[in-house]
Amino acid sequence: MSDERELDDGLAAFDQLGREMAETNRLLRAVRTDQDTRNRQEQDLSAEMQTALKQATGASQKALQASQTEIRANLLWTGLTSLLIALAGCGAGYYLGHQSGWEQGHADGYQKARNQEAAASWANTPSGQRAYGLDQLGSLDMLALCKGDGWTMERQKGRTVCFPNADAKGNVTGWYIL
Repeated sequence: MSDERELDDGLAAFDQLGREMAETNRLLRAVRTDQDTRNRQEQDLSAEMQTALKQATGASQKALQASQTEIRANLLWTGLTSLLIALAGCGAGYYLGHQSGWEQGHADGYQKARNQEAAASWANTPSGQRAYGLDQLGSLDMLALCKGDGWTMERQKGRTVCFPNADAKGNVTGWYIL
């Protein structure tokens, strides 16, 4: 009996092993089905992710192009505004400088005209006529600059004095008079 029992136990174990193998096959098929389903889902998600990535990339490229266009427009407006400000500054500087120069030139011209009027008035006096005559003879510069032969200039009482002295030969020079 022990052989039969061992045989029955062996057959029972073999049947048990067959059932367990069938259960393992069923579980493996279920796992495989689940795995195939997950793979399909992941592929679908991957395709959706790629589509979303393409859309996001396209949107970011459009945004970048739009910002670059906006930057160019802003730079253009900034440059034009700066140029306009510089031109306005130059115009204002020219106007103010022109006005100031005009006023200064007018004042200088008026002063010179007054001086010329005074000089013309003095030239008509007897002293002016004598000075003109000395100048015509070439003596006015010699007198005014103390340039005669042997003449020297000295400071006395805070003023310059011209003295005629004898030259090396003992001659004293003078000037022509009218």
